[in-house]
Amino acid sequence: MSIRNLATAALLLTQVLHAQYGSFDAGAAKSARATRTVVVLDAGDSPYNRRMVETVKSHWKFTSEPEFMTVAELAAQPISPDRTYLLKTRKSDPVKFEATFLTLVRGWKPKKGEILAQTGNAFTSIPSEHELAFIQIDPKVIDGTGLSQLLDVYVKHLQNYLVLVEGGKITDKTTADRTYSSRNRLVRETELWLAKEHLDKSLPDAGKVKEFYTAPSQVMALSQLASALEKGSTGISISDVVLTGDNKNKHCFKRVFNVGTGELMYLRDDASIFGKKEGFLDEDLKTIERAR
Repeated sequence: MSIRNLATAALLLTQVLHAQYGSFDAGAAKSARATRTVVVLDAGDSPYNRRMVETVKSHWKFTSEPEFMTVAELAAQPISPDRTYLLKTRKSDPVKFEATFLTLVRGWKPKKGEILAQTGNAFTSIPSEHELAFIQIDPKVIDGTGLSQLLDVYVKHLQNYLVLVEGGKITDKTTADRTYSSRNRLVRETELWLAKEHLDKSLPDAGKVKEFYTAPSQVMALSQLASALEKGSTGISISDVVLTGDNKNKHCFKRVFNVGTGELMYLRDDASIFGKKEGFLDEDLKTIERAR
């Protein structure tokens, strides 16, 4: 493998592991604004579909006049270079665990016979060079726990990322990470709502959380986060956890989002081998508590 290919593979691995990056090209972000966005929905009815339609109509500002189609409809027609596509993608990293992403893709002129492969309503053959912004999601949480409103936060986040790229504030992974780290301290200016299901077993209750985090916070059932999402308040931040893989290659991705703006305020990922580190740890709370 050439040095260039090795570098590309390393970058893809980093993106999958951290799960919320995309293009660092300001020109690509700027030119995408002039496109029309196609929002790709699941085949058949689903909580994802119903909420995504509401989310895009209420919160999508990056491009004008979005349109909607299903995965089957997109697969049956050529992708267009004058469109952007908001859709689900599925990727595998070299450690062999898979993850699903909500991804904004810039269309391209397809080669003769080129098809868009998909599995489980997610596309698996999108070239990485056409990805403008993506964030890892858990379709089972969106469809099965009554938390489809998480799409509001994810869609806001993708647009915030693109605005930062377009404005030159994010130019590579380092500047992206620096941006997210600079927001850690701002979590304390909000009330942090932590789902009990998002906490590692070493943090069994609110009392234990208070030992490491003294700013305003609440610990509640995962389902109760829906009320925070419905409020859409900039004064509330919420926890979000996505687990991938199993047993020896299990990984835990932890994020904190501002509910109102969708801004990513904190992120960290840990290997969760044999049931360890499966959620927010005291280290995460200490990092936010001490951030300056």
